[in-house]
Amino acid sequence: MDDALLPKWLSRRLLVDEPLEPGNELYEPLYKDDPDDPISLIFRDMDFSEVQSLNFISGFRGSGKTTELFRLRQMLREEGFFVAYANALDYLLPSEPIDISEFLIVLAGSFSDSLIEQLNLDPVKEGWWNRFVNFLVKTKIEVEGFDVKAGGKIVGVEVGLNFKTSLQQVPSFRQKLREKMAPRLGELRHEVGEFFTDSIKKAKKKAKTEQNVVFIFDQLEQLRDSLGEAAPVAESVTSLVANYRTDLQIPSVHCVDTVPPWLKFKLPGLPTRLLYNVKLWNNNAGRTTNLDGLKTMRSIVERRFTADGMRRFFGDLQNDGSSPLADRLIQASGGHFRDLLLLLREAVLRCRTLPIGDSLITAAIVSLRSWFLPIPVQNAFWLNEIGRKRDSLLPDTSPASIRQMTLFLDTHCVTIHSNGTEWYDVHPILREEVAEIVRREQAPSQVAPAS
Repeated sequence: MDDALLPKWLSRRLLVDEPLEPGNELYEPLYKDDPDDPISLIFRDMDFSEVQSLNFISGFRGSGKTTELFRLRQMLREEGFFVAYANALDYLLPSEPIDISEFLIVLAGSFSDSLIEQLNLDPVKEGWWNRFVNFLVKTKIEVEGFDVKAGGKIVGVEVGLNFKTSLQQVPSFRQKLREKMAPRLGELRHEVGEFFTDSIKKAKKKAKTEQNVVFIFDQLEQLRDSLGEAAPVAESVTSLVANYRTDLQIPSVHCVDTVPPWLKFKLPGLPTRLLYNVKLWNNNAGRTTNLDGLKTMRSIVERRFTADGMRRFFGDLQNDGSSPLADRLIQASGGHFRDLLLLLREAVLRCRTLPIGDSLITAAIVSLRSWFLPIPVQNAFWLNEIGRKRDSLLPDTSPASIRQMTLFLDTHCVTIHSNGTEWYDVHPILREEVAEIVRREQAPSQVAPAS
């Protein structure tokens, strides 16, 4: 490949927020032979539980959570399990609160859609949406703005799909549905339970497996509040997990639900598998380099660039195949895959001649840093203390504090690691900026007092 074409080829291999299947050439097996591998732990819990299980998994944005859930799906399929997978954002608006009735409806509907997609079950006979509309008619539940009848007859699959669309796209309809279903929760539970019993039996028969069904409900952690003092979404998710745990467990099914990282602050002790940052430095005063973490991130870069691409793009390599220029980007990433890909992509976009030089690496880092800025003074003091004490230093569990810590994690201002004990730090790309703000604010006034 000509040097002029290499940057464009590389850019296509540096796409951000693109989940990878385990067989993809770009996939890096991060947890190979790791006894703390969250996916292996969930898999073993299912195996040991036999009949049913409920596992929670969490990770900040760009942690590779969906990619790792795809690995879990592959592992289970290789063992003969039928795995249903659904993306919660296909059914829920991320900025809208959720209640238990809505969750049960969406849980059944997303499970049903997965069965139809994978097993080609007849939607008129087996689909949840049509069944639920019939349930509304049978129980004489009327939702304003939604007509479930035509000419006195129950309409079939078309009405079911219209209901699904209204639920996905119309917040006012969702609110009216919640109000109607709240006093009928017992009936809804019964209908959902019967649906799961019927559909699981048919799914196992169609899939020709005796193993229990697995349902992975992904992206639920994306539910979050908009800016402001109130936190209705966070409160609704917390209530759902804290008060309706039995409803999250589908009978005779192994369930895996993603939950927001901040839930650990709201519900201490909730058993959750968390995906941490790759540990590029150790938890000591000097933040000495963690060689295992560095090796992992180097491998990710080489998979994207290939060995020949590394040499041509970054110039002469070390004896171990590493590049000092690539290592600068790795260290600046904070152990975030997403930030590493962004840094590499910024470098590729700026490339005009090969190999690149040190100034281009600096420009890529400065560009990424600018996306974090400006940092409010109050936040800078909090971040500085996190970096100094290696703790979240969450002052309380008020909505405002939880929301700010969530923002720190989501925007990667704060990194989270584990070496047996969980610890936090400030993203390396921000440390000097944060320290400078604190120094400036704490410095005595240079203005001479009036005489």
